[in-house]
This record gives sequence, C-alpha cells and structure tokens, in this order.
Amino acid sequence: MLPALSPLLQLLVLVWAFALGCVVGSFLNVVIWRLPRGLTIGRPARSVCPNCKRVIRWYDNIPLLSFALLRRRCRDCGAPIAWRYPLVEGLTGLVFALLVYRQGMQVGTGPGQLVIMALVASLLIAGSVIDAEWFIIPDEITLFGLLSGLAASVALPGLHVGAASYQTFQSLTGLRHLDGLIASLIGAVGGGLLVILVAEFGRLVFRREAMGFGDVKVMAMLGAFFGWKVAMVTFFLSPFVGLAYGIPLLVIWDEHVMPYIPFMGIAALLAMVFRSSLCAYLEPLEYLVRQVVF
Repeated sequence: MLPALSPLLQLLVLVWAFALGCVVGSFLNVVIWRLPRGLTIGRPARSVCPNCKRVIRWYDNIPLLSFALLRRRCRDCGAPIAWRYPLVEGLTGLVFALLVYRQGMQVGTGPGQLVIMALVASLLIAGSVIDAEWFIIPDEITLFGLLSGLAASVALPGLHVGAASYQTFQSLTGLRHLDGLIASLIGAVGGGLLVILVAEFGRLVFRREAMGFGDVKVMAMLGAFFGWKVAMVTFFLSPFVGLAYGIPLLVIWDEHVMPYIPFMGIAALLAMVFRSSLCAYLEPLEYLVRQVVF
C-alpha cells in the first residue's frame, strides 16, 4: 500500500509514472515492430530507421520529445516516422499513471501488484497493436504472460487469495503461495475454456469461426494473473467495447472482419483498474458455483 502523500507529491508520483510508462512504451514499439516480422527483441541491439537502416541515435529516441523535435522525420533520410510510436508511448504513460492513481492512491494496492498490473497492461498494449495491424497475437507475448502469471501468483498470492470480491478464495490448502498457484491455474483454465466454449458455439450456430485461438491465449493469460473473475468480466465487457468500433465499420465500410484483441485489451484494463467494483457483480454466480461444487 502506498503511504499517504501530499497533493504535490501525488502529482510528482503521477508524472514519474507517466514518464516511466513512456519509456516502457518506447520499448513496446520495438516489440511491436520486431515480433511480427520474425525478429528477436534483442537483435539488433540498437533500433534502426526502417527506411535507411541507419542506427537511431540515443537523443533521437527519447519518448515523445524526439518525435516532436524531429518533426516526424528521420534525421538521416527524412522518411516520415509513423504516428504509432508517440501514440504507444503516450498511451502506455497514461495507463501507468491511471494504475498508480486508481489502484495505488485510491484503493491502496501494494507496489508488487502495481508492477504486475503494469506488466499486464504492457503486454496487452503490444498485443493489441500487433493484432490491429497483422491479425495475430505472438506466442512470445501470450505464453510469456501465462508463465509470468503463474509465477507472480506464487510470489504474490494476494492477487488471488483473500476476501476481496476479485479474489478466488480466502484459503484452500492453508498455504497461501500454493493457494495462489491453484487459483492462478483455475483462472487460466477457466478464462481459456470460456472462449473455447463460446467459439465452438459460434461455429455451430453461425457456421464460421467466431473467435481465434489468440483470444483463448489472452484470456488464459489474464486468468493466470488475476483469476477467473477478472477474466470473466473482461470477456463480457469486450463485445460492448467492440461495438463502438464494429458498428460504424459494418455500416459505413461494410467490413465484417476486425481485430478483437484491442477490445479485449481495453476491457481487461477496465477490469484491472476497477476490479473490486466490477467483480462484485459476479458474487451471485460465485455463490451458486460454491453451492454446486462444495
């Protein structure tokens, strides 16, 4: 839990969180560019201009600032720099600041869980942008996230174990770290299985693929990090987020195919930031499940 801070210190912390998010967003741009093209994140060690292949100088790689100073042009060849770079940096900065403000300052979430939330937000941002452009979600993102979620749940069992509305149970074996792992596994299986069942239902009813396996992996990842409740809230929020984009796409451009991970990512961020209040709506379902199982 973050200590009580004066308004000035709160502002400084939020500015720091935004700046840190922008730096992370700059790294996410590397991930977004390289993974779909079959490149590794670590090689080449330095970023290069996609047009002239010249190494980008460190002072031309400062998040947000360099884009403005260079007037959206490569210093060496003058090729335009995509708007995606500052948008990803700024978005990541805003998300980090929102997480710190809402979860850290208002709710009192501890630093460890804030780091986990920032990690998940980063994975969702990178995966969403890749899916929007390529209609794929790389395994490097989802499988890394899934394994990280299992490990984080052992290290920070409070992600799952406790009396809060978003937590899975207060105690199962009496060993909090083991309980965290069990709850994480339940969340991963439950989140992925939910998508599989809906996808199979859509295939049988509409005779076409309703959801892809990438959606399954993302939901499993979310369940591993935050449990079945956050995963379920995300799943049911996603279509409503997608409608805001999908209806104009269908009506104006008659386009029936759209990437789904960006909408799932927005829903997941909302579920993370407001997890206590949103997961409270699942309490009747949780009570029913407990009566059936136990």
